[in-house]
Amino acid sequence: MRSSLLPRASLGALAAASILLGIAAPASAVGGPDPAAASSPPACDITDATITWGFKESFRSYISGSIAKGAWEPFGGVGYETPAFTWTGGTGSYDPATGAGSIAFPGGIRFTGHGGLLDSTVQNATLELAPAAGRVLVDLAGVSMESALAGDDTVVTTPQVPLVTLDLAGLESTVSGDALTLAATDAATAITDEGYAAFGNYETGTAFDPLSFTASGVCAAATPTAEPSPVVDASPAADAAEAGDDESGSSGALPVALIAAIGGALVATVGGTTAAIVAARRKRREASADGPSA
Repeated sequence: MRSSLLPRASLGALAAASILLGIAAPASAVGGPDPAAASSPPACDITDATITWGFKESFRSYISGSIAKGAWEPFGGVGYETPAFTWTGGTGSYDPATGAGSIAFPGGIRFTGHGGLLDSTVQNATLELAPAAGRVLVDLAGVSMESALAGDDTVVTTPQVPLVTLDLAGLESTVSGDALTLAATDAATAITDEGYAAFGNYETGTAFDPLSFTASGVCAAATPTAEPSPVVDASPAADAAEAGDDESGSSGALPVALIAAIGGALVATVGGTTAAIVAARRKRREASADGPSA
């Protein structure tokens, strides 16, 4: 039977070096999902909200004064108690993560005066919420003063006009479990460019009455967000590396210099053994060629 190319001693050295080199190799890690690592903030549904707002005191004074000799008529659930109107039954949504949301309210107010020449309705108010700022949108309907004076009683309706800006720097937002509460007290308001164009009574930036509101709602459960987490390779080399750790916690991996020395010794051993085998075979061939001596 033919023997192996390398002697058993060399094969043993090669095997030992291979094992040592395998131990020295670091355990690899791959990313894996960890569902419990993080959660996205919940989205919340506003189920009930209330606004308390006087609209604009000077406008109410004008309507009820001796010039316009008019009145206002709340409807659709809107109430009035001097000096403010109250909207109830608001619903919508709010995102605590971004501070953005929207709350819509039913009902409105009809203002009349000047023997019917002034007839304007403000209804379907919407609070548009954003970080530190917001707006109040309303449907405006009525006959313009110019049209009324001309005998034209055509009612023009402009839906969801951003009537006034809303300062929400003092907004309080709290999420406890699945319950949301929002509250703002005496938030400053001022008429917008769009509000001036549609309402026409006050220049852009004119202050309206402060607005207060409260809202409550229910938030959905937080959604887990998968994040990568290290998973240790369970290969034999990794197991060997763990087994090599001492009590002090030092790594069982061989130093780079020792790995290089083992590799060099292995190369020298294999190379020397191979040369010896080649020389021995050459002598045997020469002896066979010469044949037995006479």
